[in-house]
Amino acid sequence: MAEPQRPGQDVGLHRGRTPLRAGPGHPTGTSRRGIQSHCRRGELGRSRPNHPPPQQRHLHTKEGIVTEIDWGDRSAGVEWASSIKPKKQTWLQDNRIPVGTVSALAGRGGTGKTTYGFRLIAQLSRGTLPGKFYGTPRTSLIWSGEDAWDTVIIPRLIAADADLEKVGRLYIADARLGAGESTPKLPLDTDRIEQAAIDTDSVLIFIDPIASTMSGDLNREADVRQAVDALARVADKTGAVVMFVRHFGKGGGNASDKMSGSHAFRDAVRSVFLFAEDGDRVIVTQDKGNYAPKGDESFAFRLESTRVDTDDGPTSVARVVDLGSCDTSVSDVINRTSETTPHDDIAEWLTDLLANGPVKANEVYQAAHAAGHTVDQAKRAKKRLGILAERPVNPGPWFWKLADDKSESTEPAESTPDTPEECSLLPVRSEGVEQSAEGGSEQSAGECSLPDPRAPSPASMPARQFHKPARNRRRTIGGKPASSYPTCIVCAEPVTCGQGDMHLSCSKQREAAS
Repeated sequence: MAEPQRPGQDVGLHRGRTPLRAGPGHPTGTSRRGIQSHCRRGELGRSRPNHPPPQQRHLHTKEGIVTEIDWGDRSAGVEWASSIKPKKQTWLQDNRIPVGTVSALAGRGGTGKTTYGFRLIAQLSRGTLPGKFYGTPRTSLIWSGEDAWDTVIIPRLIAADADLEKVGRLYIADARLGAGESTPKLPLDTDRIEQAAIDTDSVLIFIDPIASTMSGDLNREADVRQAVDALARVADKTGAVVMFVRHFGKGGGNASDKMSGSHAFRDAVRSVFLFAEDGDRVIVTQDKGNYAPKGDESFAFRLESTRVDTDDGPTSVARVVDLGSCDTSVSDVINRTSETTPHDDIAEWLTDLLANGPVKANEVYQAAHAAGHTVDQAKRAKKRLGILAERPVNPGPWFWKLADDKSESTEPAESTPDTPEECSLLPVRSEGVEQSAEGGSEQSAGECSLPDPRAPSPASMPARQFHKPARNRRRTIGGKPASSYPTCIVCAEPVTCGQGDMHLSCSKQREAAS
């Protein structure tokens, strides 16, 4: 044990910080930055109002006596790696879902995410899920914010052959509501969820959907991290898997980026499973598996309608029928161009709308909204299909028409073709001439309101010749006409520097030549 620290002796435990001298007014082993912050907050020598005084402990080290200060409930600690025993990674489901982690199921609505999660819960309740708990029935907890337990969840669990004694409904009781229940809030209720998992010895906590339990912004990384990291701590302390459901965004692209909200939903979990409907089957791709060995990345199942008897009569619900591994991925499905896509849907709708002739643009927008499409989608479809936009009268409304529309043109009658070849030079009969011909009298061409058809066409007339007058240019030097300066007798250029009738350079050249 080192000798007690003497006043005036240097103490420096942390590298990069200036050691301070132990003595009156300087707590031993405290950095200068810490002294300034503590003094600024009034935490050295006196306690703040409504806060207990800091507790000090003197630790003997090789560098001397170091004072450790505990500023309330929060303190930093160190656990040496040598004291942590290594353990084998175990799996809730073999090589897919590691125990004690957070897992996510993501996909568009109606792809069977929740039904697949109930199948895992049913297998755990019977001890038939390949993994750590195979052969040992275990308990799971479910919190659902979308489906009713009596009419949806219980029938689905029965269809999946779950032991209902091993499945618990997780809820948060709020004393302020009397006997009412409250939606779990993350990270506020993580301690309560953790205690419920410990009390029931549960190995899976299923949250559907996680968006209902978050109080922050789903698109803000810090808020998402705060909620998901809280669930990770619950999983680590209880050894259970916390699994949540998240929805997909629309359209194609990178499947890894399709989970709605912040990318932290994917980054903060250890395993992610993506779902996509492919005909009469559902494709599931393990998009992320931090601890999983390389194996089959995609597998498929079919949702089969099953009859379940209830006290009120039979009802039909879906159950999962495993189809094994497959070569098709979720990315292949959402980016497939051969099948019908939302682009094809709106293109077909817009073609049908304009099939009978031009339609006002505003009416197209109103019809698109009524059909479930947006104005931007309609405009993009117009561009893809090469649909024409015309304005017969200016000012006036715009019309949309198909490029191959053979109906009467909506152009104004007084419009002139662009090219001379398209301009007819035949005589034009006026309405008055035709009417008089039918009545037996004839109107002379001079009385016709139209131009004389025998007059030459403007296209055949010679172009007008424009003669631009020549500019009268005068050379100036220093703002004065060049003719006002004397002319050099050698080079015939104006002499501007008062050198007489010869440039100095010309004079030198002349002398050198002679």
